[in-house]
Amino acid sequence: MGQKIFVAHVICVLGLAALTSACMPDTPRTALDWGVNTKATHHRVARAKTYVYEEKDVRPTPRPAPNYVTREAAPYSPVSSKPLAPVSTAGAPTFVWPVSGRIVSDFGAAPSGAKNDGINIAATTGTPIHAAASGTVTYAGDELKNYGNLVLIKHSGGYTTAYAHADRLVVSRGDFVARGQVIGYAGQTGDVETPQLHFEIRSGTTPVNPRSYLTSATAWT
Repeated sequence: MGQKIFVAHVICVLGLAALTSACMPDTPRTALDWGVNTKATHHRVARAKTYVYEEKDVRPTPRPAPNYVTREAAPYSPVSSKPLAPVSTAGAPTFVWPVSGRIVSDFGAAPSGAKNDGINIAATTGTPIHAAASGTVTYAGDELKNYGNLVLIKHSGGYTTAYAHADRLVVSRGDFVARGQVIGYAGQTGDVETPQLHFEIRSGTTPVNPRSYLTSATAWT
């Protein structure tokens, strides 16, 4: 009798586990292949649909004023003076520099064979990070340890920007942010050895050179 009860208990537990696993989502992936879940939940979808991607109708998500000490940022200085190849930016939002600073790692292939899908900008810890263009935050977290604290923002025209290695973030997934709005503060999280911001612009799923799309030599001050 006791053996039958034990067997029945095991079957019940296994059945519950199977039901639970069936309800669990697969390992989250995105079209950007960041390996993080940028898909909003059902209650977030309804909220996101209320936003309109128009610069003339910017409605940023209200955030409390952060308490931080403003630090002087180094002037922008590109790694190379080689002119950038012309690109078509038709339909792209107006992007501004997220921080001011020296580029410590440029876009593209490096002599070591590594490839950078964006640019890395030196920035003092605590330097405000600004949204390069208006859009909706699709991810804000630290699931990807190499990138530390990471923010992804979706913009009009199918563009997405990424901001990694932040010391801390002040936005959440689903927030609508205006161009120039502070989304976090620079730091040294992830796999970097000095404080900096890893910044990417992607058109669809394709990384593009941010320096071809940024409209000014420095960020917001």
